[in-house]
Amino acid sequence: MTKSILMGAKPIGVVTQLQSTAGGAAADSARVQALRGLACILLVAFHVIGSHSDSGMVVPDDSCWRTFSNIFTPLRMPLFTFLSGFVYGYRPVRENQVGLFIRRKLTRLWLPLVTVTTIYYLATLVVPDATGQRALNEVWKIYIFSYVHFWFLQAIILIFAAVLILERVRALATAPRFAVVLAMAFVLSSVADTDQATLMSWYQALQLSPFFLLGLAANRFDDLFRKPQVLRTCAFAFVITMGFHVHHMATWSGVAQRGSVLDLLIGATGTLTLLGFFPCAQYLGRLGMYSFAVYLFHPFFVAFTRKMLGMLHLTADELVFIACLVAGLMGPVILERIVSRIPVARTALLGQK
Repeated sequence: MTKSILMGAKPIGVVTQLQSTAGGAAADSARVQALRGLACILLVAFHVIGSHSDSGMVVPDDSCWRTFSNIFTPLRMPLFTFLSGFVYGYRPVRENQVGLFIRRKLTRLWLPLVTVTTIYYLATLVVPDATGQRALNEVWKIYIFSYVHFWFLQAIILIFAAVLILERVRALATAPRFAVVLAMAFVLSSVADTDQATLMSWYQALQLSPFFLLGLAANRFDDLFRKPQVLRTCAFAFVITMGFHVHHMATWSGVAQRGSVLDLLIGATGTLTLLGFFPCAQYLGRLGMYSFAVYLFHPFFVAFTRKMLGMLHLTADELVFIACLVAGLMGPVILERIVSRIPVARTALLGQK
């Protein structure tokens, strides 16, 4: 089946002009962009609410805000990673273009990682109680160890490096080989301790790698994953496992443990279900075009908005959530549209040529 071509150097960035008018390919492109928009909303909402009772909106652990955020914990980052793998499937590395592929990934991922991490750290020096504060003599650690939300870029760089090797030895060339690698990735994900700050976030890379591979598999072996019985089975399993997850939370047992069978099943079946059935919402698709900028810069706009609301004594939870969510989504969009007009800034901040 003819497919649209997405920019392989932009795993969570802007989709290029469709190269095919095939209805299925256009639907794939629109749905991927819409899912990117959904992933952005879930991510920004999580950081607005906060991961614990003394962060974000500073709400109790048993509040409805925390419950809402925790419901999507097994799906939030797996969805981002799954989409990265699916998009990579349109422009995989070629045997005679390995060097070019590496250069593009370093420009797209490593350069913004270094640049924006530096900007974020400098901001923590002037903002009291900012997350991610480090002593000056330890500043070098922010570039090579897990650091605030930038751990995802470190992890995705390692995942791309691993995929490059796997492609080189043709371990992903056929469905049976791919299935073996994917099964091994799920096993490694189940034993990764993501609570530790590791070199280049390699534990997090282990945790998320099966979802990248699953996204690639859904693209590369689409005839298998598009079968109605496969889609219906995934949707049924997703509803059941998510129901168990919500029940688990309702009994005050907490969120499904990372790497548990329940956690991995929700991530795997949820991403496949969304890819198969999620509507191609245009407003989410437009937001999804700026997903990389949203991921990188939303904490700056969320923190600034929260600070301004506090100074104005506007502290109602509903107002803070809506205002910070809108700022965290729209601020990076405006920033990218401005920065995209400046070649040097566009490359340094967003990794775009």
